[in-house]
Amino acid sequence: MVEKKVETAVGMSRKWDAREAGKEVARSTIEKLDAPPDFFLLFSTIHYKKHGGFKEFLSGVWDVLPESTPLAGGTTAGFINNYGCYSRGATAMAVSYSNMDVVIGFGKNTKRNPKNAVKQSVNMIQEGLKNSEYKNKFLLNLISGPEIPSMPGLGRKKIIKSGLISKFAMQAFGISQSLLQKGVGREDEILEMMAKKLPDYHIVMGTLVDDERGLGNYQFLNDKILTNSTINLGIATDLNFDVCTTHGMKETDIKFEITKLSKNKRIVHQLNNKPAVPELCRLLGWPDDLLNDKTMYKTILYYPISLKRHGREVPVVMPFILKNSIMMPCIVDEGISSTLTMSGNSLLRAMEKNLSYFGNIRPEFGVISSCTTILETLGLNMHSVRDSMLNYFKEKPFIMFVCAGEGSYSPTKNITYANMSFNTAVFGHNY
Repeated sequence: MVEKKVETAVGMSRKWDAREAGKEVARSTIEKLDAPPDFFLLFSTIHYKKHGGFKEFLSGVWDVLPESTPLAGGTTAGFINNYGCYSRGATAMAVSYSNMDVVIGFGKNTKRNPKNAVKQSVNMIQEGLKNSEYKNKFLLNLISGPEIPSMPGLGRKKIIKSGLISKFAMQAFGISQSLLQKGVGREDEILEMMAKKLPDYHIVMGTLVDDERGLGNYQFLNDKILTNSTINLGIATDLNFDVCTTHGMKETDIKFEITKLSKNKRIVHQLNNKPAVPELCRLLGWPDDLLNDKTMYKTILYYPISLKRHGREVPVVMPFILKNSIMMPCIVDEGISSTLTMSGNSLLRAMEKNLSYFGNIRPEFGVISSCTTILETLGLNMHSVRDSMLNYFKEKPFIMFVCAGEGSYSPTKNITYANMSFNTAVFGHNY
């Protein structure tokens, strides 16, 4: 049987002006196609907020993009594509293929009410693809990422030493989450609900973020700019595809038991029936004064921990210290956990292992979500990650977007949620 042609392309822009960048990223992408795109995936760094604004940026895109093209995307901390590794600019992927049905779903108020956001988006996906003749179904699940709330007199601190202020901060975080929608992204909850409602889909999830400061992020839906939303690109096709998550972290011999959690199961109060932060410092051999606003990020970065959720391993980086308690980026369960170890080399091997999983697929295009902490850890060695992708994809288009909360789901492997991970979807034909 003769394979039908899959047209794919990646474009980009490094221009500073928002409208001009929008035009260039769209033009440099679709000019490589002979047919109009079936979807347009768009990522941008936060810089255009101050260089014309995202309204102008999207207007520039639509100056070039064919009318009614499904567009999904948002802001990212950086990206890797066929051309290089970038922490500023915009990139896009366009795909044109006759045996493909596409729909975009979205849901609002993800930080306040993720359940309703998922319900709204899933209804759109199911309605849009209900008459598709293609059985292979995929979802790119893009979610508004975490935003650090500013507290009176404290600003946006990641570590609070005072017991009284930390108690206030815990209450303030809850109020900020529900009223202002400033706080954790709740992407772990959204991914779980998406997988439960769409069990026959393969899913890659990634949060949309700014330049790692956690001040705000934006989602792109056709010609609209949203906040605190989930954007979902749903695809039904006869192409072969699969998803895979790898992270390169290994358990150490330092184990402990999570014995007390907050009501929402996001704050660890006690380890081994002792205050969590002093006990963790004791286990790691750290002096009590090691963690402060200047040292915390770089220190914690190299000491992720392995949590449990519904029996699954959940490797995470600890984002906030509240006196003796640790705020986690996701919901966790009580039980035995351990610290993890990682290195630049183990991260590079994780990317190689990830791509080797797709050895039976001759790729046409790929989309990967990855973590800001990998960007911080590897620095210039991110080019080695790109080398691995070029070695696998050859001339075929790919985009890796950098986020702060990522994961995947497949009907055979279930959910994988992990910080510092590579989450890949590869589309193509089986060898």
